[in-house]
Amino acid sequence: MKLKKSLKPKKAQKVLKKAKKVKKDLSEVTTDEFLSQDFSAEESESDQDAVKSENSDSETELDPKSHKKSLQKLQETDPEFYAFLKQNDKKLLNFDVSDQEESDEDEDKVHVPNESLEVASDEDDYEPEEAAEEKSSGGPVKVTLKLLKTWQEAIQRDKSSRTIKNIVEAFHAALLTVADPDGPKSIRYKVEGSSVFNGVVQLCILHLPNAFKKFLKITKSKFEAHKSKRFSKIKGTLKSYLSDLLRILQNVTSSDILTVLLKHLHQMVPYTQSFSSLSKPLMKILMKFWSSGEETVRVVAFLSILQIAINRNDATRETLMKTMYMKYVENSKFVSESTSASINFMRHSLAEIYLLDHNLAYTHAFLYVRQLAIHLRNAVTLKKKENFQAVYNWQYINSLRFWCELVTSCSSQSMLKSLLYPLVQIINGTITLIPTAQFYPLRFHCCQMLINISKDTGVFIPVLPYLLEVLTSYDFNKKHRSVTMKPISFLCLLRMSKAQLQENGFKNSVIDNIHQLILECAAKDSHTISFPDMYVFCIIQLKSFLKKCKVANFCKKIKHLLDKIQENRQFIENERNKIIVDLSDMQAIKNWENTIKNKGTPLSKFYESWYTLHQSQNLKMLTQNDENFNVPTLKRNKRKQNDFDHDSDLDMPVEEMNKLLKKQEEKKMKKKKQRIPSKVSNEDLPTDNNDIVTDTNVDDWN
Repeated sequence: MKLKKSLKPKKAQKVLKKAKKVKKDLSEVTTDEFLSQDFSAEESESDQDAVKSENSDSETELDPKSHKKSLQKLQETDPEFYAFLKQNDKKLLNFDVSDQEESDEDEDKVHVPNESLEVASDEDDYEPEEAAEEKSSGGPVKVTLKLLKTWQEAIQRDKSSRTIKNIVEAFHAALLTVADPDGPKSIRYKVEGSSVFNGVVQLCILHLPNAFKKFLKITKSKFEAHKSKRFSKIKGTLKSYLSDLLRILQNVTSSDILTVLLKHLHQMVPYTQSFSSLSKPLMKILMKFWSSGEETVRVVAFLSILQIAINRNDATRETLMKTMYMKYVENSKFVSESTSASINFMRHSLAEIYLLDHNLAYTHAFLYVRQLAIHLRNAVTLKKKENFQAVYNWQYINSLRFWCELVTSCSSQSMLKSLLYPLVQIINGTITLIPTAQFYPLRFHCCQMLINISKDTGVFIPVLPYLLEVLTSYDFNKKHRSVTMKPISFLCLLRMSKAQLQENGFKNSVIDNIHQLILECAAKDSHTISFPDMYVFCIIQLKSFLKKCKVANFCKKIKHLLDKIQENRQFIENERNKIIVDLSDMQAIKNWENTIKNKGTPLSKFYESWYTLHQSQNLKMLTQNDENFNVPTLKRNKRKQNDFDHDSDLDMPVEEMNKLLKKQEEKKMKKKKQRIPSKVSNEDLPTDNNDIVTDTNVDDWN
């Protein structure tokens, strides 16, 4: 084969110099001696070829066979350079001899890199100089406020998932700096400083929910992310972010930060439906905050639980009902002024979950109500201390309260209404289990539940006998042994101690609760056509109590209650005499009762005004505000400075001070008896025209 064109010596020398320069740049690891050997060998061979081509008269070209031999020889002379060529440009070594010859113009062409080489991402354009330096050195990219601002602008206009992934990776790196600062750092980004950490979290909370919706092309408020066509492209990133969000919720203690994160979690709850592995840790965290968090944290956590219960299937709802009820029972073991509000919230919110599915709620309610009945039956039959304690505790009473509220909240067509009768029977059995004065607070709580059931369902439940029994069985004329300045509230009590039974506040609280419950029960029935007949027995018992009781304050309250009941009884009789009543026509009777109810009765009007005042007093009790109790204070007598010296008063023991007070009170009483010639009883009953309030006696302080 004849070669078309010969290679001139000058051009051959240029090619050799160019090759030597490229070799020197790429093979930095080789020594100078090894380089001189490589290039010297190449020079000798190329010079000989150039001389041969120069001596020939015809147009010559480089022989492919001789080039292949020179490459094989290069493997022996410079193995490192040959290995570099083999790794980065295999086409140069494995060329085909039959390829077409290249022209002289091909020498000036630009080298095209291999497709397998990595291409630098566009994020380098947005990275600051420090981050670029760290990335070039092989370390993680340092996140700065400038980079966060760039991501914030990019996530609003970027339609791809690139910026979302960068933010999620930065959030993961920020979480690792807090959770495991000394752990392995196989991460892409590095977050340092509180301002950058807060910036990353703020960027995720404000922009990621809309960014996920925008990428998945979701427009509905209720959605399932896994049904989107683009879900597979962002599945790993979304799961990683949700896992990190749950992890940071477990490590945060501030209520303000928890509120913000739970609000963000409420937006991300629909995405958790696509990952079954996240359901259990998600519910565990929400249950924890719902049952033991602060007020705002509880509310926000419940909103997420409610969203899960609405959107999930029956299996998830069943797990929610069972778990939430157990949490409610666990946290209602101790009731106090500080915990009563949280227990009430848990009870109301739990009822909302159960009312989402009446059929499923009935299966749970039947089992738990049956369990309450079994505890009561064991206490009645066995009569052991542990069986009594299984019934007379706050968990049992709060469970009854919850099921009463659930049954009264559902519609009349619901299956839950069938549990009304067993619930009432359990409450009646609880009242009569230990009918002693020590458990009067528990009796009043049960009576309140019965009144609420009757008020909400319209079912007649005889509650008055349990209240009037207290007036007839307990001796209110018995003198107390100790005095309390503050009234005793039964809101957070089930059982009275023996010392509390001897206090004057106990009898006052019993009378107040009887007055309240009878008034509420009478106001509930004040519009019924049978009110005058139903409350005949109540009027007789109240009059009997007034004859026996010798304490003016107690008689005053019961007398006031009796007057209101008789006034309403006379009002119903007058209205009933205006019409002809047909007892067989129940619809006409209901219409008449509704008319009277809308018009208002004297007892119902009085109860509305009294209830407002009563609720404000209960709030004062729960908040423990001493200013609202009007607690009396001791005032020093200016005329008798010798009895209470200013310096010795502070160091005087309490017993000595009480003795001095007692002596002074005895002197005052002797003087009063000498001035009053006629015998006046301190416990005379008040008449219609006057109101006698007895003064504090010395014996009352014993």
